[in-house]
Amino acid sequence: MRRVLTAMVIATLLVLVVAACGSSGGSAQTPASTPASTPAAADTSAPGGGGATNESAAIFASNCAGCHSLDGSGGTGPNLQSEDSVDKVVAQVTNGGANMPPFEGQLSTAEIQSVAEYVTNGFK
Repeated sequence: MRRVLTAMVIATLLVLVVAACGSSGGSAQTPASTPASTPAAADTSAPGGGGATNESAAIFASNCAGCHSLDGSGGTGPNLQSEDSVDKVVAQVTNGGANMPPFEGQLSTAEIQSVAEYVTNGFK
């Protein structure tokens, strides 16, 4: 039941992010999400361990998947599946660049670190 609820929350957040990425009005730097307050954020360890958390997946789904897809294969944003540098991901998410908005101020330092580790651990 918890997995179904988590999947439903992630799917709902994904729809919101895709809608926000596709809109031509408003600020491109304001992600449509509240990642730390999602129900998935309450569970701190994903099945299988490896340091990734359901919170990391929820943050990625609500802030990144709209452009990079849930599995990181890309779309509007580049493919992230072979990214292996946590420091590079942290810098990119924090500062933005190219067509990506900065998430400094939108996500905490800990959330950015968590997402970077999630990406560089192969989305696990």
